[in-house]
Amino acid sequence: MQSTHLREHNLSAILTSLAAASAAETPASRAELAKRTRLTKPTVSKLVEELLGASLVEEGVPIVAGAGRPMVPLTPARGTVLAIGLEIAADHVSCLGIDLAGGTLSHHREYLRVTADTAEQAIDLAAELVGRVRAEAGDLPVVEVVVAVPGRIAPDDGRVLSAPNLDWNEVPLVGRLLARPELAGLSVRAQNDNRLSVLTEIDHRPGESFIFLRGSTGIGGAVVLDGALLTGAHGWAGEFGHTVIEPGGALCRCGRRGCLEAYVSYHALRERAGLSDDILIEDLVDALALTRDRAEVIGMIGRSLGLAIANALNVLDMTTVVLSGYLAPIADELEPVIRRTVELHALAAESGPVLIERSDGQADPALRGAARAALQPVFNAPSLWIATAQNASTSA
Repeated sequence: MQSTHLREHNLSAILTSLAAASAAETPASRAELAKRTRLTKPTVSKLVEELLGASLVEEGVPIVAGAGRPMVPLTPARGTVLAIGLEIAADHVSCLGIDLAGGTLSHHREYLRVTADTAEQAIDLAAELVGRVRAEAGDLPVVEVVVAVPGRIAPDDGRVLSAPNLDWNEVPLVGRLLARPELAGLSVRAQNDNRLSVLTEIDHRPGESFIFLRGSTGIGGAVVLDGALLTGAHGWAGEFGHTVIEPGGALCRCGRRGCLEAYVSYHALRERAGLSDDILIEDLVDALALTRDRAEVIGMIGRSLGLAIANALNVLDMTTVVLSGYLAPIADELEPVIRRTVELHALAAESGPVLIERSDGQADPALRGAARAALQPVFNAPSLWIATAQNASTSA
């Protein structure tokens, strides 16, 4: 008989493998799951039946291939649980509800200039959007709510320690959300938006190691090693935006000087060029190119990024860099400039080519990453959700 710990581990392995197969659009059979998880076929069959009974997994139409038995594809179940992602950004608040299969159940965005003065308004709006998503998703059990914020988060209580692009300091975000009736009784946590954005990239690069750089109102990033996100002692690993590229240089919104973010973030580029604050981030580079030569704009951004990337490569010994946010559409233009700078300063360039690639370009990566993270408790502890389904069935 399986121990409780071993059973949980095996259930998690099966459900995680199914999610990976589904993301790759290659639904797996019981036999395929046995290969992927290295569990015996009888063990897989028994545990799959439990997951089916709890409506965490569903069977597809059998596929006939050759003379053998038809293959019955399995996928994470649709429309049985609700995971909620929130994003609080400089110009909007968004909320997304997804099911275990990653399907969108409800999605709302409201525009608001988020600052220290509007912090309470933003939190109220976030709670209101959660209420809308829950109402539209129906009477589904909520797994968790994860909030994406462009700042440093206290790991113990979800305070926003600092979010320079929101002008937030010591904002008790999670505590204030939990006090709202729309979130009463729910599990709520906050995470840095860039470390949530990279989760969708990890799905498309399973098992890979890379540095992730995202251009937005600030400059953020993440470090991924063998498919796992590195968090660091305080959960802040990957703050490439505050890598110093010019000691004593331009003043950054964090209060320090010479940070990468002080040169290539949306705010820094827009303010330096004297552009209106109604310029959308996706239009930033084109707007800058109207004020000066485009090659000059690309060169300035690329050289600044190249210095930060070279320093990171020297410390981390990696060879792949993925550009996201407003940097992704101009990655091909940036690549030769970044490469020249990296080759001058990074030891990794001596061992072979450094790959500079663009992200998959998925819309709202921080919001979708937050919703994806909110599903994780089901994958970590499927037995809890099996028991919840059994209790609901007994009381019905």
